Amino acid sequence: RLCSSDLSSGINAEYGDSGGPLPNVNKSGVYRPGSDAAANQPSRNALKNQKKRENRQGGECKVVQQTTPAAGGVDEKEKKIRNLKKKLFQVQKLKEQHKEGKELEKNQLDKIKTEGDLIAEIEKLELS
Repeated sequence: RLCSSDLSSGINAEYGDSGGPLPNVNKSGVYRPGSDAAANQPSRNALKNQKKRENRQGGECKVVQQTTPAAGGVDEKEKKIRNLKKKLFQVQKLKEQHKEGKELEKNQLDKIKTEGDLIAEIEKLELS
């Protein structure tokens, strides 16, 4: 345990310190935040977070501009088609696994049965 007399006598010399004055500590050994201007600079993480906040503020305006033209619903339709195709791909993978002899669970077999509905819905959305 260190006391104020230890701080002024250079006790840190045994730890490889040069024994010079400690930053932010006055002669009586009391810590004084802000007394050393060089040590009071923002940390690297604080600067990084500040930069992120600035970029986020600038990016919000751009996002609003990008989403406004998409109000016509075209993107929603494409998104729905993409999701249906993804499900169809999963069904095809399950069918391949079933052909190879792997035992499938009930929910996987039910998913295979929806293949016709998925194809019909994709065609319907692509034609409209």
